[in-house]
Amino acid sequence: MLELSAIRDTVMNVAEAITAALEIETEIVDAHLAIIGGTGRYTNKIGSFEEEGNIDSGAIYGKLLKSGRNYICIDPQSDLEYDPQEGEMAEICCPIKLESKIVGLIGLVAFNEEQRDKIIQNKNTLMLFLERMAELLASKLSETEKRNQLQGIVESIHEGLIAIDKDCRIKSCNYEAEKLLGIKRDQIEDFKLSDIWEIRDAERVIKTGIASKDKEVIYQGRGEPEKRFLCTVVPIKTEKGGMSDASALGAMILFQNISEVRERMYKMTVIDKHTTFNDIIGESDPMLRAKRRTLQVSSSDSTILITGESGTGKELFARAIHAESPRNGNPFIAINCGAIPEMLLESELFGYEKGAFTGADSRGKPGKFEIAHKGTIFLDEIGDLPLHLQVKLLHAIQNRRIERVGGTSPIDIDVRIIAATNKNLEKMIAAQEFREDLYFRLNVIPILIPPLRDRDGDIERLLNYALDKFNKLLGKRILRFSQEALGALLNYGWPGNVRELENVVEYAVNMEMGEEIKKENLPDKILKRQRSAGGKLGLKEKLDDYQRMLIEECLNETGRSTEDKIIAAKKLGISESTLYRRIRELGIRG
Repeated sequence: MLELSAIRDTVMNVAEAITAALEIETEIVDAHLAIIGGTGRYTNKIGSFEEEGNIDSGAIYGKLLKSGRNYICIDPQSDLEYDPQEGEMAEICCPIKLESKIVGLIGLVAFNEEQRDKIIQNKNTLMLFLERMAELLASKLSETEKRNQLQGIVESIHEGLIAIDKDCRIKSCNYEAEKLLGIKRDQIEDFKLSDIWEIRDAERVIKTGIASKDKEVIYQGRGEPEKRFLCTVVPIKTEKGGMSDASALGAMILFQNISEVRERMYKMTVIDKHTTFNDIIGESDPMLRAKRRTLQVSSSDSTILITGESGTGKELFARAIHAESPRNGNPFIAINCGAIPEMLLESELFGYEKGAFTGADSRGKPGKFEIAHKGTIFLDEIGDLPLHLQVKLLHAIQNRRIERVGGTSPIDIDVRIIAATNKNLEKMIAAQEFREDLYFRLNVIPILIPPLRDRDGDIERLLNYALDKFNKLLGKRILRFSQEALGALLNYGWPGNVRELENVVEYAVNMEMGEEIKKENLPDKILKRQRSAGGKLGLKEKLDDYQRMLIEECLNETGRSTEDKIIAAKKLGISESTLYRRIRELGIRG
């Protein structure tokens, strides 16, 4: 609770007003017996203490501060409680109470017969008058306390706040506003808002009384780069007028750095737990080498290019890198460059301004790079990125800033880039399908994820992990794989790698009704690929293996869309119908 000293000027004004009205000297002390205000001989004593500042001395002021009672003394010589020090001839004293707490005293003190007669003749009226003055001081102190509390709240909030009057003139702002705008409050207060910042909604909000919420607004100080804020303008209305009145007395402008808002929203909404390297199953030598190498570079900010066949777990590695990096408290944003139509991919990556194209959101939209600010962006299937976007990505990496579709000003970004592909980018460079300069920017730290067929011992671990996973998801209690089923799975080539393995186990768990997965409940493609009794592949299996390898390699280069498969068929020297048939027969991912 505030002390009387917080309203020192008001206390002094009240003391002077009382003396001017009554022609009796006035003294006002606080709860510690410090003289805060006074007239006459008390003027020179302001700042000193009555009764030596000892509330327990037994003197009259100390007693009154403890008891909170009114007090009248008209004969100091016969009053046992009163101890005149400077020729006092009479006194009326009243406590100042705030929320049942005594915060001070007001005393009317007579030093001559005329003043003493006034006190004697009007003691009840004067006491009532003092009580009203005490209430006035308590009210002022309470008001100041509430205002200070409100100011404390305003200063402590994480949003910038600017208050404007009905003429859009800035009346006050908080510390966060100073920090965000890079300008001191005494440089903007009493200026028109439009002289400092163009916020078109402000005038409309005051006129209509209708708030404007969460609009993106650009601020540019003198000689400074643009800053983007998420801005809300709220009307200020009188309690009497209520919210039904059209116009307002002014408005409050609340704003936040837009990238920090997105960062907080990400932290509030993300439910995915961090994937660490311990979550990546694999103890084979090739896998351990890949994990060790990747862990070693996780703490840096260097760009990483992850390569490997489809289904090997490239995104899993990317997430583990992010989790082990200093950026792990910030967003991990993944985007599949091959899964989004080319016409939409640019706006997904870089965002767009309002009205940038037909159907665009009227407020504009941030891209993945903006959302990933301070975090990591994972660009999967980077080999499918169109050439014109490769140029824009190259500039983003070089300059660490992006430009929205339809935008005119760059936006600074702080992201770590991890890219991944199952294509041979060097062959694509030779065919002028991928920019060499972008390749060198991405391939700072290359990481190769080994295919499942080269990971001795990992297949069984992954099978058991997948069995446990789909038991839980499907409500089954399958304990194991039969020896025959396990043998068939271990002898399979897994062209689709871990993704294909999980699909196979999910199929088998759905089919199996007993406690162990039997061979006959495996997919047909597994059963057709069995080794001969001698443990060697037959001629048909060898031919199928070779064809599968050729087709997979070709599709990895061309892509897997309908148009890509036409090109692949030509490269392989077979008809489109033959290609589609062999994809189906060999269990190749379409």
